[in-house]
Amino acid sequence: MTSCNQSRTLCHMSRMTRTPRARAVGYALRTVREKNGLSAREVGRRIGIHPTLVGRIEGATKVLSLQDISALLGAIEASPEQRKHVLRLAQDLGRPNWHGSASHVPAQIQTLVMYEQEAETITAVSLALVPGLLQTREYAQAIIVGDRPGDGDRLMTRMGRQELLRREDPTQMTAILDESVLTRAVGGPAVMAGQLRHLLRLVESGIVDVKVLPFTAGAHDALSGPFDLLEFADAPPIVYVESLGRGEFIDEPEEVGEFIEARSNVLEIAMSTADTAALIASHAHRHAESEQTHDATPDRLA
Repeated sequence: MTSCNQSRTLCHMSRMTRTPRARAVGYALRTVREKNGLSAREVGRRIGIHPTLVGRIEGATKVLSLQDISALLGAIEASPEQRKHVLRLAQDLGRPNWHGSASHVPAQIQTLVMYEQEAETITAVSLALVPGLLQTREYAQAIIVGDRPGDGDRLMTRMGRQELLRREDPTQMTAILDESVLTRAVGGPAVMAGQLRHLLRLVESGIVDVKVLPFTAGAHDALSGPFDLLEFADAPPIVYVESLGRGEFIDEPEEVGEFIEARSNVLEIAMSTADTAALIASHAHRHAESEQTHDATPDRLA
């Protein structure tokens, strides 16, 4: 590939707003380049562009056509499998929201991790489970069950994501949980008691604010489904929604605004942080007692 003065390749890149899908493409390109031991300078030399432009492509501040991405994959010596993966991600790159099937969710999680690291605040609205950033290893392991390939990696990724809450300048996080999250004994009573005590420690330390939507709240905006709202100091907010076998990033301002409004509405009816902590403690005690009762019950012969 020759320089922009001699070829159209990589010359028609347009500015973009670092959409989630574009971030995933850039991350995938950088991962392949680094795995193959190539510097941005070397890649730039091979295709006749400045190394800083390689960084802008990988950082998703520039978007490429599928033809240009294919050429770049050749320059970074991508394998056929890597090429197929990146080109699949790059399809319909200009579309604002990113809907993903099961095959896309792993790449979406990688992008979510990057956004979580950059976010100034994160709000997680959950109806069934403790959000991944707040899960204990035992609780997460009970959810990620099975001998399927990648289960161990999924657990490690989930635990690694929590580092942003332990760093010197932790991300501000609010978790809005349906009361059923506290009552469902994921992993059994002992695991659930440990999970709720972990939540209490996070609340008491001031790292995370947790608020519960009590059963008495009746119908509310969050019943339409769980979501994560990520807000940034220097970029528009985004929403991530995940369900069984698929995920979706939403960054269209009008649609994101609906989630921001839903967040405001459920916060108005949620219990205070103090009352939430008392309720969490009560349910932790109940789960612990349930475990003790189970252990004390003698085995019976059939």
